[in-house]
Amino acid sequence: MPELSDKKQPFIEHLLELRACLIKAFLGWIVSCIVVYIFTDQIIEFLINPLKPFLKEEAKVYFKTLPEVFANQIKISVILGFVIGSPYIIYQLWLFVAPGLYPQEKRWLKSALILSSFSFLIGAVTAFFLFLPFILKFLHSFGAQFLVFKPYLKEYINFLLKILVIFGIFFQVPSIIFLLYKMDIVSLEQLKRFRPYAIVLSFILASVITTGIDPLNQILLALPLTGLYEIGIMIIKIHNLRR
Repeated sequence: MPELSDKKQPFIEHLLELRACLIKAFLGWIVSCIVVYIFTDQIIEFLINPLKPFLKEEAKVYFKTLPEVFANQIKISVILGFVIGSPYIIYQLWLFVAPGLYPQEKRWLKSALILSSFSFLIGAVTAFFLFLPFILKFLHSFGAQFLVFKPYLKEYINFLLKILVIFGIFFQVPSIIFLLYKMDIVSLEQLKRFRPYAIVLSFILASVITTGIDPLNQILLALPLTGLYEIGIMIIKIHNLRR
């Protein structure tokens, strides 16, 4: 019985440490959400800037129900609060995981977290400043001649957040490919041979994400994903040249 108690004690201590880390991470997330909520009016105004070229003079973004604006403010606060607070959240999780890792595992995990965070941020920024204006202009052109564009806040925020999250996830592809190569899981030749299958998978993934039969949306998502796969291969080639 004493031996069994000794074995249970470290496990209970680990659970207590995990709970403490999760509580601190959650509190950091809450604080970030509160900070973001204070500036939600300015954030919403910034987010609807890409829509302004497609609105007539004195036209605005509308809302259907009274709770709609508040609900979108909460949604933006929760999502952006997590993004802003992610360094602190990841740090708390790192404090719990790191003591049980070997030095090489720590190095790989730290590199993966840094690459993943920067890749997601770059993907979201690229989507907002480069792809979003093009997508809005292209989609608006279909009905601009005989229809009146009347955007609603809820639909636009959902559409915008979906685009930002999708591109943020897509931009993880080069980092994942490079890490798999560095860990000797795949080789450069294997990645080149897998290229045709990667293109097919890009279109399949795009069709699943768009959840519709519109081939245009699938192409708009599949082409960047295919390009990111090629960027991952290029990063490996540049890395080998530098070596």
